[in-house]
Amino acid sequence: RVQGARAVRGVVSAASSGDADVASTRAVAPPWKEEVLESHSLLGNVCFVLCGPQGPQNVGSVARVMQNFGIYDLRITEPGPFVLAGGTREDVTPEDVTPADGASSSGGVNSGATLGPDGLGSELPPALRPTRPDGNPEDDPTSPDPLCDEAYRFACAADWLLAESRRCDTALDAIADCTFVMATTARPRGNVPLVTARVAAEMLAREAKRGKVAVLFGNERTGLTNEELAQAHACVAIPTAGQGTLCRRSLKYTGGTGPTSLNLSQAVGVLAYEMFMAADAARETVPGSVPGDGESAPKGVNAGRIDLPASQLMTVGEKNTLLNELLAARRSLDVLPNETDSDDAEDSSGDDAGEEDDDLDVREERGIERVLNSSPLARRDAAALFQLARRVKAAAKAGDDSSGAGSSSGLLDAAVLRAVAEVDGTRTVRKARAKIRERLGVSLTNREIARAIRRAAAGATA
Repeated sequence: RVQGARAVRGVVSAASSGDADVASTRAVAPPWKEEVLESHSLLGNVCFVLCGPQGPQNVGSVARVMQNFGIYDLRITEPGPFVLAGGTREDVTPEDVTPADGASSSGGVNSGATLGPDGLGSELPPALRPTRPDGNPEDDPTSPDPLCDEAYRFACAADWLLAESRRCDTALDAIADCTFVMATTARPRGNVPLVTARVAAEMLAREAKRGKVAVLFGNERTGLTNEELAQAHACVAIPTAGQGTLCRRSLKYTGGTGPTSLNLSQAVGVLAYEMFMAADAARETVPGSVPGDGESAPKGVNAGRIDLPASQLMTVGEKNTLLNELLAARRSLDVLPNETDSDDAEDSSGDDAGEEDDDLDVREERGIERVLNSSPLARRDAAALFQLARRVKAAAKAGDDSSGAGSSSGLLDAAVLRAVAEVDGTRTVRKARAKIRERLGVSLTNREIARAIRRAAAGATA
């Protein structure tokens, strides 16, 4: 029976207008949170990132299961309209409407988008509709829209975790302070290793001793994007009884041929459990204490092996800066980039050594990304790459300055033109490429070679 006020999710919700001030009370973390982080300190270095979640029930259930296993750092990027308190049917595109687990034509809390942002409509009495602990969005117009009531309803006693969750514009922003990233996926991606949940937890526990680690979870319908997956050092898949056969040598989870489909919050629960078990196994006994007395020490050194301090590992944000530096240095080595391409340039599409410039740029960027993300990178090792990239750019700028105002001379231009001038007979792309490789040991694109041929011909007739 409700008398005066009713406690919901650890927050006081007013049963009458006179209790409005009490209802705005913000949820707070439970007193045992610090005890968990002290006994399982590795969990304090773990964050879970939800990328584009669409279901408020999922977001709330994720917070609930994270609290159960001692992972308290939740970050959310681009939540769908139904996840937000201000979401309306007009905000929703057909791509946003994803049937929730257990959805049925008769409605109910699991019917998802058909019943509106909170899944329950507006028929509940005020005493049973929980108050959001993140307050009235109108109090601060610059803050992001708060999460909807339904998310907090499914979070139960973990409402404080939702209230403290970080909202980020992109996945890159969410993991900018992390040194190791694990992405959830159902199939291998390039040269990124794909491991099971248990192995992933062991990897995360090792890396959590050296810095902040993150686990990325994708949208319920589409999963993680290629851009989000590109930030991962490893990928994790959860084997199921209905895993079945391999499809194109990769695991394919469709849910149509057997028990192979997991709900977002279920997947988070599996990984949170494995992470908790891995952190529990890594607990260390205080030197000099009696074994079995239950005491444990804050983590720092792992049983005789000194790991690289977190301050010496590059974060994702620093790696992204290095990627941009390397790409800029690479672009400064393009040959005759300011030359106008001719429409009637020789077509050498059959030569697999020649690639379109745009395609090559994309492939080089992805290749450098994969190298940088293949494993945690120490700052002292990356310093040499920063120096290399910046010196190449400085040399290219010095060449431009010496060429005079309004002109541009690449570092390789003169050497390439000399090699092209040595080609005997008719200068074709194929012959010029062979001569450049012989003289300089580098490969150029078809367009670069065609530019060099035209410049060499113009110089010969000048």
